[in-house]
Amino acid sequence: MNKFSICMLGALLLCAACGKEGPPSPTAENTTPAPAATVAEAPPTEQAAPPEARSADGETVEEATSSTSPIAAAVAATTPAPPAANLPRWKEGENYIAYPVAQPVSTPPGNVEVVAGFWYGCGHCYSLEPRLEAWQRANPDWIKLKRVPVIWNEVTREDARLYYTIESLGLVDKLHTEVFREIHAKNHPLTVIRGGRVDRAATEKAAREFLVAKGVSAEDFAKHYRTFSAENKLRQAENLSRRYRLDHTPMMVVHGKYLTDAEMAGGIEQLFQLVSDLAARERGAT
Repeated sequence: MNKFSICMLGALLLCAACGKEGPPSPTAENTTPAPAATVAEAPPTEQAAPPEARSADGETVEEATSSTSPIAAAVAATTPAPPAANLPRWKEGENYIAYPVAQPVSTPPGNVEVVAGFWYGCGHCYSLEPRLEAWQRANPDWIKLKRVPVIWNEVTREDARLYYTIESLGLVDKLHTEVFREIHAKNHPLTVIRGGRVDRAATEKAAREFLVAKGVSAEDFAKHYRTFSAENKLRQAENLSRRYRLDHTPMMVVHGKYLTDAEMAGGIEQLFQLVSDLAARERGAT
C-alpha cells in the first residue's frame, strides 16, 4: 500500500503530514494538513515528521518500542487468516488489505469492532471527522467504533495523551472535534516544541488551559492527564499502531482483520461503504 522512502535523517523531532486522502470536503482536492506543534509560542509553519521515513501518501513509522502482550500474541498467532471476502464490489489487496492473522478485538460476540486510527495533527483526520461521526450515528448498534490515536514519537504521544484525558473525563463526544478545531481552524497547536523537543510542562499547560476553557476543572484535569491509567493507555495505543500497521492517518481497521483508507477505497464515500460492507460480512460470519 505504501512505498517508504528515506528522508529528513538527522532531524531531532519529526512529526509528518498525514495520509493523502481525507480532503477538506467530500469533493474538494487535498490540501496541506495544518500543523499540530510549534516552537515556543511562535505561530507554527509545519509539523515535524517521524524520524525514519515519509511515504508519498502518508506518514511512515519506525518499529514501535512496545510489544504485544503474551496473551494477545498467543491469540493472534493461533487465529487463522480471514477467508477471502465475498464482496464483488471490492478487491482484496487493492481496496483493502487482509492481515495474515486476525488481531484480537475488544467487542463481545455478535458485534463488529471498527478502529479509526487518527492523529490530532493530521489535517485529513480533521476533515474526515464530521463524516466519521455521521457514519457512526447511522450505524446499527452492533458496529462499535473505537478511535485509536497513533503513536510514533513524542509529539504524537502527547497528542494521544490529550485524547485519553478527554476520554477519561467522558467528554469525547463534546471535545474531540473541538481539539481538531483548536489546532487546525484556530491554528493553535496544543503540543509545544522548544529546542527540537516537546516541552512537556508547556504542553501540559496548553492542554490544561484549553480544557479549563471548555469547562473542565483544573483538579479534574490533573486527575487524568499524567496518571498510571493514562500511561497504560498510551502503551496500548503504541502497540496497536504497530500491530495494525497504522503507518499514516487516517486509516480504518475492521474487526482486527482488514485495513483500508480513503485512497485504497477510492474516496471518502467509498471508504465508509467499504467499511460497512466488511463489517456486515463479519457480522454474518459470527
